[in-house]
Amino acid sequence: MTGLPCWPKMPVMKTPPGTLRRLALAVALLGIALPVLPQATPAYSVEIVVFRNGGDTGALEAGAARPVITGDDVIPVAAPSTKLGGAAAGLNRSGLRVLGQASWRQEPTTWNSRRGVSTARLGIPGVTGKVIFERGRFLHLGIDLVVEDGGRRYRIEEVRQVKTDEIQYFDHPAVGVIAVVTGG
Repeated sequence: MTGLPCWPKMPVMKTPPGTLRRLALAVALLGIALPVLPQATPAYSVEIVVFRNGGDTGALEAGAARPVITGDDVIPVAAPSTKLGGAAAGLNRSGLRVLGQASWRQEPTTWNSRRGVSTARLGIPGVTGKVIFERGRFLHLGIDLVVEDGGRRYRIEEVRQVKTDEIQYFDHPAVGVIAVVTGG
């Protein structure tokens, strides 16, 4: 004998036949019976301010066909402006004219899908097009907008890598867009 204590043998309890099957069925029924949980709010907020700086440089040709902008099928979730709330007033004070402002929540679409939120859904009058928000290895924000003002049309189109909470300025000789992505 090595001096180890001798433990009494415990009886092995056997599961009654069919118990595991009944337990699995009960779990499955419980999963079906639970109410559907509400969908979580998207993690990112996107805010934009579209403005006119007064110049006419960069206008589209008078007889040019209207640019075709496709893939504006992302449905935004309305959100209050948190970062650019005072930007519109500041632009107006500096002599620039704000054409529209919008703020919404969404998840980024897949990289290079060029899917976006239409300005019609955002309620920006006189501006058509879309704002894209994509994720590849990094986050990307893009605008493809046609601004109609004073009988002229201007197109501003650009996609760039962005960081959250970093204000972006999309530049054009006659119009501009200030944007910020928050959250994540």
